Amino acid sequence: MDIKLETTKATKPDVTYVRVGMAHPERAILIYWAISFALGMLTLRNLLGSWNVTATFAHPSFVLYLVLTFAFSQALYVLVARHDDRPVLPMPMVIFSLGNGFFETLAFVFVYWLGATIGSALVALFASTAIASAAGFVLGLIFFAIYGGLIHGLFWLRLLPPHFDDSPRSKSIRKFRPMAEVALVLGWCLCLWLYQDIWTVVLFHTLVDVGLMLRVRPIIFHR
Repeated sequence: MDIKLETTKATKPDVTYVRVGMAHPERAILIYWAISFALGMLTLRNLLGSWNVTATFAHPSFVLYLVLTFAFSQALYVLVARHDDRPVLPMPMVIFSLGNGFFETLAFVFVYWLGATIGSALVALFASTAIASAAGFVLGLIFFAIYGGLIHGLFWLRLLPPHFDDSPRSKSIRKFRPMAEVALVLGWCLCLWLYQDIWTVVLFHTLVDVGLMLRVRPIIFHR
C-alpha cells in the first residue's frame, strides 16, 4: 500500500493530508473507464443513442421510487462513512463524478445486458416472449448486483482510503446497506428493462459519486 504525504489548499491555507490506496489510483481508474467505454461502444450504442429519460419521468411513482431509494442509500452512507479531515476538492469531485457516473454506468449496463441477453435467449426456447423478457430482466439484475459487489470489493475498496467507521453504531447501521443497494439497483435495472433508459441511470450514478466525493473525499485527480 502506498502512503504519500501531500499538501493542498481548500478552505484553509495549507491543509496536510495522507493519501492511502493504490500507488497510481488515477491510472487504474482511467484504465477501468477505458475498458468500460470500449464495452459500451460495442454493445450499448442503441441505448446511448436513445433519449428515453422522458419515458421514465412520465411515471411519477417510479421516479419517486428512484429518488427515495437513492436518498435512503445516501443517508446510510453518510452515517457510516468518514473522511478523516480530508478536504473537499471541487475540481476532482467534478472530474470523478461526471467521469465515473458515465463510464462505470457503461460497465454496469453491459453486465446487465449480458445477463438479460443470456436469460431471455434461454427461456425463449420453451416459453413466451413476455416470460423470456422477464427472465432476462431477472438474470440481468442478478448479474448487475453481483458485478457491483465484486467491483466495489475488489477494486474500489483497494483504491479508496479506509472510510467506514468501525464503531458498534456504524456496524449496526451497515447491516441495512445491502438492502438499500439492492433496492437502488432494482430501480436502475427497471429503467433499462421498462424504458430502455440508460441516461437516468447515468444521472443517479453521478449523484452517488458526488456523495462519495463529499463524504469520503478521496485524493484523486488532484496534483
